[in-house]
Amino acid sequence: MRNILLLLTLSLLIFSCETKKSEDFHPDIMKPNWDGITPENIKYKFGDAVSIFIDKQYYIGIIMDINQDKAGIWYGICLSDYRSIIPNQKKINELNFFARNIPSGFSGDCVSCYDLSYLNENSVSKNIRVFENVKIDIDKISIGASSPAKNLKQLENDYFNAIKVRKQKPTECDEEILNPKRVAERYFKIENVLME
Repeated sequence: MRNILLLLTLSLLIFSCETKKSEDFHPDIMKPNWDGITPENIKYKFGDAVSIFIDKQYYIGIIMDINQDKAGIWYGICLSDYRSIIPNQKKINELNFFARNIPSGFSGDCVSCYDLSYLNENSVSKNIRVFENVKIDIDKISIGASSPAKNLKQLENDYFNAIKVRKQKPTECDEEILNPKRVAERYFKIENVLME
């Protein structure tokens, strides 16, 4: 359902005549939505920086969304490019997080979005540890891509797929707007969404 809504939003953004600058423009449909989520039901909080241990490697991500459906609670984790046999060797503001720019109309502006992998609560284990909470401004977040991960192995696959596509040169906002092969994926720092 969420993927359909994101696709519709993308279509509307591309064909709209909106002229707001990308840093000011975050459509409500692309923001996190916590309807039906109660704090006592969740293990992680919005803005939790987590260290994830999978197959002898540590990964770092930030909880940027929380959803709930029939399968339970899903934590939307924005992964960074951090992968090491040693946990947390970099400061959170030094990391590159998986993101993308989505064209908004034909003016050359883009909506800056973060890509999230949604991990089901049933996969939450001792392999995931909160090491910091960063103060994120929900009004600055737009979710660009989302993929479900029923277990840590799928989350690791999301990481490798994201790294692979980000090896390509990103397409600028005003270039090849209608080209289906344009490369929207890139990295953003976390400072883009921090509270001031």
